[in-house]
Amino acid sequence: MTSGQRVPATPRLAVIAGTPQLVGAAKELGVDTVFVHDAAEAAPAQAAEADTVLATDLADTDALHAALAPLHADRPFGRVLSLTERGLLPAAALAERLGTPGNSLHTVGLLQDKRRMRELLNARGIAPVRTAAPRTAADLAEFCRTTGGPVILKPATGTASQAVFRVAGPGDAEEIWQAFEAAGGTRPVAEEYLDGPEISVETFSCDGKHTVLAVTDKLVGPSFVETGHTLPSALPAPVLDEVAALVVTFLDAVGLIEGPAHTEVKVTGNGPRVLESHNRVGGDKIRELLRRAYGLDVVSLTAGCPLGLVPPPAEAPVARRGAAIRFLTPSPGTVRRITVPDLGDSTAEVRLDVAVGDGVGPVRRSGDRSGYVIADGTDAAEAARRCEQVAGRVLIETGE
Repeated sequence: MTSGQRVPATPRLAVIAGTPQLVGAAKELGVDTVFVHDAAEAAPAQAAEADTVLATDLADTDALHAALAPLHADRPFGRVLSLTERGLLPAAALAERLGTPGNSLHTVGLLQDKRRMRELLNARGIAPVRTAAPRTAADLAEFCRTTGGPVILKPATGTASQAVFRVAGPGDAEEIWQAFEAAGGTRPVAEEYLDGPEISVETFSCDGKHTVLAVTDKLVGPSFVETGHTLPSALPAPVLDEVAALVVTFLDAVGLIEGPAHTEVKVTGNGPRVLESHNRVGGDKIRELLRRAYGLDVVSLTAGCPLGLVPPPAEAPVARRGAAIRFLTPSPGTVRRITVPDLGDSTAEVRLDVAVGDGVGPVRRSGDRSGYVIADGTDAAEAARRCEQVAGRVLIETGE
């Protein structure tokens, strides 16, 4: 660099309620990070890796703007990012106020509101699903009669499979309505029950171009809580092509232009149907499954691609291996004994979220699971087999 030339400024990100991986990935790329966490809580561990740490009310856009606007004026943020559910809307709102590029607040809001999302898809004729917004148990019963079959009742802005119920018919509407309210469900959405395998689709977008990274086969329990994931999907190639085309059309419809997305899909006899989507990496350790099977670091892509530091994926990647996770769901009761097998030199990993003396309840949401086993293999079938073998040797004994 010759004398008089200006030294390029270090790229800068504002990370709102970010995961440890996002802050760490930015640091590895040489990106300056301003990390913002909720003032009502202690600073999380990942704050130690950030260059600047701020605490404010994440639900108050004015307060968030007041905290970050001076920093942005001094040295503009390249992006305002989050990969956590609670941070997505605040990040989009702040980016809009600061004039920073990225996904619009309108788009992020659509993805967080299942009712608005479904209304948009139905209005455009994109894999339509019969739906209603019942206000009472009687409304729910009437919708059951209209569809002539079972329906799903869920909150418009719910996450982690909380307060999701299957309503077998009009006669069950009152009981399910009460259970929905007891589970904390709000803004109810009723949709026709979609039969068929459930999958999730991981994508990454850059300048409005969407690349399907992977399709994951899901195992779902009675309360619609995921009990396992395996990738790559074992569905036939023509079905996967149809799924990919639908998800790209869907992401265009909601206006997503950049970053990761995790879209849940049911493959019905009438074709795939979108259940919901989020502009973040999938939870349940799907990030790790992608790393094991495809060698992909989606978090590094998220931090680096918008800043021009990491190239976007040119095409759908090819899996190098298979990867799987199975969640541990012991019988309800008090944990009396735990036994974890010796894994030797296996690449499998066991994570326990309970200890002896803890209470275990029924699995009604993702947080009710007691841990997981994750493994990889030469292909998806071997990964699933290894994972289930290890999970079968993990003992979490419960009793009264």
